[in-house]
Amino acid sequence: MGKLQSDIKETIYQEAISKIKKSENEINFDRISNVLYDMFENWNFCGFYMKKGDELEISSYKSDQIPCSPINMDGVCGKSIISRNTIIVPNVNEFAGHIECDPNSNSEIAIPFSNYVFDIDSKELDDFDEIDEKYLKKIIDLIIF
Repeated sequence: MGKLQSDIKETIYQEAISKIKKSENEINFDRISNVLYDMFENWNFCGFYMKKGDELEISSYKSDQIPCSPINMDGVCGKSIISRNTIIVPNVNEFAGHIECDPNSNSEIAIPFSNYVFDIDSKELDDFDEIDEKYLKKIIDLIIF
C-alpha cells in the first residue's frame, strides 16, 4: 500500500477515535487494538505489553502472527518503557536489540504509559511519525484505569 499521506493518516485516526468512543462497552485494550489494526492496512501488529519484573508480557493485541511473549527489555518496547519515552523506529533491521516476532515488520512505534507499552509494527519502512505519536497518545488517554 505504501506510506500514508499526513492528511489521510489524520483522517483515519479521527475515524478510529470515533469508533473507539462509540463502543457500547468500556474502552479497553482489545477494542483499541482491533479498531486500529483493522483501519491501517500497513500494520501487522497492534497491541499492548505489560511490564512484569524484568520482562514484558503480551496483554491484548491483534496481529498477523502470534506475538513474542514474554520479551526481554533489550528491544524497542523494553527500551521505551525503561526510558519512559516514545521510540519511533524507521527501520527495525537497523535497531540494535530489535526482537523479531514477524519477519514482515519493517518499522515500529512504542509508547510507554503506566506499566504498559503500546506497540505497533508496520510492513512499511518509515511508517510512523509525530502524527502517529500524537493520535496514539490521545487514544491511550481514553483508557480508564
